[in-house]
Amino acid sequence: MHRLRLAALAAALLASSPGFAESEKFDRSYSFVGDKDIKVGIKVGDVTIDSFRIRHWPDADDFAKSEKDLKDTHTMVLEFHYSNRDRDKDYKCKYVVTIPGGKDGKPFGENDRTATLDKGKIDDTNSFFVKMYTNDYKVAKTIKVSFEIWKK
Repeated sequence: MHRLRLAALAAALLASSPGFAESEKFDRSYSFVGDKDIKVGIKVGDVTIDSFRIRHWPDADDFAKSEKDLKDTHTMVLEFHYSNRDRDKDYKCKYVVTIPGGKDGKPFGENDRTATLDKGKIDDTNSFFVKMYTNDYKVAKTIKVSFEIWKK
C-alpha cells in the first residue's frame, strides 16, 4: 500500500512539472506523395511545424530495377519545416513516421527522430530517413506522423 502511494505521488509530481505540462502530442495522417509540400500547421507555444516534404522519391529507373528485384529498397528523406519564434528557448520535437499498409499489419516503412527546434529560427528544417521496398511506393496511400513537442 505504501508503494502505491509513493507511485501516485511520483506520478502527480511528474504531471505537474513544467516540462511535462508543456509537452503536446499530435497524430496526423496525410496522402503519401513525393516532392510536394504538405501543410501541417501545428502550433505549440512559440513553435510551429509548418509543413513537410518527402524528398528522394524513386524515379523510373528505381522502379524498373525493383521489378527485377522484389527486395530492392529505396530510402526517402522526410524534411520538416518549422519556426521557433522564442528567442531564448529551444524546443524539442519527437517525429514518428509510419507508412501503413504492409503485410500482416506491419507498416511498409517507419522511423522516428527527436530533434531540436532551435530558438529564433524561422523556416528551418529537421530531416531524417525512412527506408522501404521500392515497389511499396506504388501502393502506399497514407503517411502517418506523430509530433510530440516540448520546451527544452
